[in-house]
Amino acid sequence: MSKFTVFIDSIKDESEKLAKGELKKLIADAKKDTSDFVKLQAANFERWTIMLAEGDLTVKGYKLLIRKMEVLNQLDTIRLTVKAKASAQRLATGITDIVIKSLFALI
Repeated sequence: MSKFTVFIDSIKDESEKLAKGELKKLIADAKKDTSDFVKLQAANFERWTIMLAEGDLTVKGYKLLIRKMEVLNQLDTIRLTVKAKASAQRLATGITDIVIKSLFALI
């Protein structure tokens, strides 16, 4: 099991089980996407989450990186093909819905 999955699973809030599963699936799907941009953003998100879990990144730094990634996703969405655009938008929306609204409340 990856450090990312272990960290996400360690969040102790039973009402967030669905969001945790959705987040893990979102990142796993994004890492397999055909768009290099989407794969890079998923890898960055996973790396930053591991850094947060290991104490190498503060919560404030993590939030800043995620918000910057959200802006990059929005800017790059403009340049992508229709299929890749949809993937990038799903990733951005998923991160906004799951991380910013749910996960941030727990950390």
